[in-house]
Amino acid sequence: MLFDSHIHFGQFYDLYTSPTELKRFLDSVGVERFAASSTTICESDYDKVIAETKELADICGSRFLPVLWITQPMLKDGGLDKFMDSGIRWRCLKIHPQLHPTTWINDSHEMKWVVSMASVLQMPLLIHTGEKEGCNPKLYEKPISDFPNVVFILAHGRPINETLELMKKYPNVWCDTAFMPTENIVKLCDEKLSNHVLWGTDYPIPKYYYLDTDMKIYYLDLVQKLKDSISQEDFELITHKNFKKLFG
Repeated sequence: MLFDSHIHFGQFYDLYTSPTELKRFLDSVGVERFAASSTTICESDYDKVIAETKELADICGSRFLPVLWITQPMLKDGGLDKFMDSGIRWRCLKIHPQLHPTTWINDSHEMKWVVSMASVLQMPLLIHTGEKEGCNPKLYEKPISDFPNVVFILAHGRPINETLELMKKYPNVWCDTAFMPTENIVKLCDEKLSNHVLWGTDYPIPKYYYLDTDMKIYYLDLVQKLKDSISQEDFELITHKNFKKLFG
């Protein structure tokens, strides 16, 4: 059983992944359920994002958990209201500090607003993490501490040492494995944190970076490498049981 918590569709630079194309790929690698957001949001084409999301929901049904990617412009131009009134049953909120490095830092007004929204709606908040400006996990410690009822998912878990520190300190901190080296997943398991780790691959973003790679082979190799590196119990937690625990 395989559930993927970090999937995309839509426009990503010159790569476009349609809902139909995404479903075909996920079927081919055996993904039964998935959480996904549209990268078309980076173009602020809200109507297209809503149309893509509804189309994916129509063809995938309950397999698909829609993720609402909130951008800085949405908070000012009425875009957020459009998404909340769309009729889509959003299951998770997402922010991407790398796109707006000064917007989501720690105790900013925007960060407070989005975390409060996650609290009221009882949804997890997925946060892009990394080494670039505004993306370090430690920058989010105050909202994590202030809102213990909100699950914070540190996408990519980078850098891993900061991710480990926060996950050990706060029970409401999770992470996903999108673009995460297998050895870092092993570290999480060694620290007895596997019950807060979600399988995620960022597909189809790897397709953009690895142009000559067969994505089905790439995906299944990631799964097999993980299976060979950790216990069966941890593998089951990461690949589907934690997803079911968090999203139902």
